[in-house]
Amino acid sequence: MPHFMKKITLVYFSPTKTTETVLRDITQGLAQSLEISSSEITAVNFTRPEIRGTVLEPFDKDDIVLLGAPVYAGRLPADAADFFKKLTASGTPAILTVVYGNREYEDALLELKDVASACGFIPVAGAAFIGEHSFASTDIPVAMNRPDENDLKQAQDFGGNTGTLLKKTTDLKKLAVLEVPGNFPYREGMGTGAPDFIAVTDACTECGICATACPSNAIDADDGFATIAADCILCCACIKACPEQARLMKAGPIKDKARWLNETCSIPKPVQVFFAVEP
Repeated sequence: MPHFMKKITLVYFSPTKTTETVLRDITQGLAQSLEISSSEITAVNFTRPEIRGTVLEPFDKDDIVLLGAPVYAGRLPADAADFFKKLTASGTPAILTVVYGNREYEDALLELKDVASACGFIPVAGAAFIGEHSFASTDIPVAMNRPDENDLKQAQDFGGNTGTLLKKTTDLKKLAVLEVPGNFPYREGMGTGAPDFIAVTDACTECGICATACPSNAIDADDGFATIAADCILCCACIKACPEQARLMKAGPIKDKARWLNETCSIPKPVQVFFAVEP
């Protein structure tokens, strides 16, 4: 085994936990392939704002790093991209993953590859997985319950196949540049700020779980746990996390968009994986 394969680090942004779920299954397949023990696996979940204020130690050739984020409007979430840009690496192999809600991932995977490369990583594999759409609900089930069992099996296989690639590669710099779909200049991102689209019902017990789940501190505990629209990133983590189902999507443009997505993106899309190869 090449000397650099000693430990695995997951670095991810995952408000509704779909990206986290996919990355952990990729890691399972990767660790089995490379015979890396669980004690050498570390996860950095930077979904919460206070975590994004930290700076990670530089990565080196002893590391294998999995970078993961959801796709928002065909791009990386701005908070995720900003955190990834703070990472530093020195020829460290990186596995790139984006998770999207069965519409399109457009420029997100290319953006992640470009950011990783600029930070000193060597992207060796990339993938686009399907995750339950942020806007999904029981009555508007956009990619509901994805990733499913088959997706996660493919995640494990992707990790295992990437491990096989790494085992037979003695010099990462000899790999061809990883090719992934996308265009540059990238499409315009979504940004921050949203319509007032979340209602808080009388079922709310003020438990505060929604505020803990929110990645942008957009829940006002002093105003009945209402959403601060200017800070909202439309991830709907607060809706999905509420144990009382007390947060609901109001009628309006966001719910209309959810219905449109459910109607036009109902055919399940497959996982897409990409590998760098030796020329």
